[in-house]
Amino acid sequence: MRKAKIICTIGPASDSPEVLDRLIAHGMNAARLNFSHGSHESHERAIRTIREAASRRAVAIAIIQDLQGPRIRVGTVGPEGLTVETDQPVRLVPAQGDSDPRSGIHFAGRSVAAATTKEIPVTYDRLAQDLQPNARVLIDDGSIELTVRRIAEPAVECVVIRGGRISSRKGINLPGTVISEPTLTDKDRDDLRFGLSRGVDYVALSFVRSPDDVAGARKLVAELGAEVPLIAKIERPEAVACMEDLLAEADGVMVARGDLGVEMGPEAVPLLQKRIITEANRRRRLVITATQMLESMTQNQHPTRAEASDVANAVFDGTDAVMLSAETSAGRYPVESVRVMDRLVRAAEAGTDLHRARVSESGRGDSSITEAVCEAACNAAAAIGAAAIVAFTESGATARLLSKWRPVPPIVGLTPSETVRQRMGLYPGVLPFTMPRILESETRVAEVERHLKEHELVHAGDRLVIVSGTSAGRQGGTNTIKLHEVT
Repeated sequence: MRKAKIICTIGPASDSPEVLDRLIAHGMNAARLNFSHGSHESHERAIRTIREAASRRAVAIAIIQDLQGPRIRVGTVGPEGLTVETDQPVRLVPAQGDSDPRSGIHFAGRSVAAATTKEIPVTYDRLAQDLQPNARVLIDDGSIELTVRRIAEPAVECVVIRGGRISSRKGINLPGTVISEPTLTDKDRDDLRFGLSRGVDYVALSFVRSPDDVAGARKLVAELGAEVPLIAKIERPEAVACMEDLLAEADGVMVARGDLGVEMGPEAVPLLQKRIITEANRRRRLVITATQMLESMTQNQHPTRAEASDVANAVFDGTDAVMLSAETSAGRYPVESVRVMDRLVRAAEAGTDLHRARVSESGRGDSSITEAVCEAACNAAAAIGAAAIVAFTESGATARLLSKWRPVPPIVGLTPSETVRQRMGLYPGVLPFTMPRILESETRVAEVERHLKEHELVHAGDRLVIVSGTSAGRQGGTNTIKLHEVT
């Protein structure tokens, strides 16, 4: 079975029941909803359709709500866009009239209708306060570059260093500039309330700058009466600088290579990717690799050789999941993109030693009992040639910790909670199922055997490693390993 999981961003190209069904059939394990686009109504339809498609296929599909964060964008510049040329003077002016009223970013100043070839409307009214002379302004993933010459509030006067055509809603990055807008905007808070009320399985936080950003989001989630894992997207130098503290606070991280490359330079991304994945695995945190993995497949049915190598290297680095963005949300070949990604990941995993101690720090003496049990279970599975490792889990933590060891046999995660089952859909190498809580140990083992035979996962004579707690129903109580031969 494939270990690393595949995340698909859902959009106009993939939100129909027919396409979602095919995405799941060809390997999608999690669905990302990008709240930078769409309305609550469109996202609600997508959530409902994803859940229905997953139910038809009887699989666990995790839903990730990706919050917009303080994203700065070009305002409306007309259907033909706006062309700027090298050495041309331009003015950045606050846009007005085309923003989401829930964004928390208050636009003042000139109307977007007044934009000319010398004026670029920007959906951020603190631009003149945050920027300084000589600061860099990058538009559309850095394809267009400006340098600030003078602050003339509310406008910012710039000169074009690298020109091109600017379209509406393209992203703007300000490398080296501290953004005063809070990481969790009013729009994010509103979107978070909506997502939690609709039962999303994960929340991804954009443009995280410090562990306090994650702690603040977790506090809001608790105030809303919910509990959901938080994924910190690593996109800014500030996040890289406090990586260890972020990993201590967040439940997982995403290597968001697009903005990371714009902010820190493309040459920095490969080493940062390896470092982030290594540190996340060492700390037993979920880690996702994202952005332009199969970008050419938005228009073509086949990936480039460079893209194939990129996917394989993410697997070699130890990523838990790989993510498709425009390839599945807006591209011409969403299903083929998933099919190709599945094939590339399987080939990479077949060519590397997956069962190696990615997280081992033997001798430190500070592992929890659950962590020690999971390590021992994976070693036992290798020693007896187990057909599967079975984890009884209340919160999913035991299955996640087992997955970090990349054991050869599949990990069967059994939980009484449908929410936890869906969440485990994102854990590498884990097959999630729901099973009623059974207190009596021998009855529990007999039910495991029956369940695995029913799903044709084991046969008579196969060996199992079963991980559980002596006090069934208690989170964090995993303390027992049982070796069992199927009869």
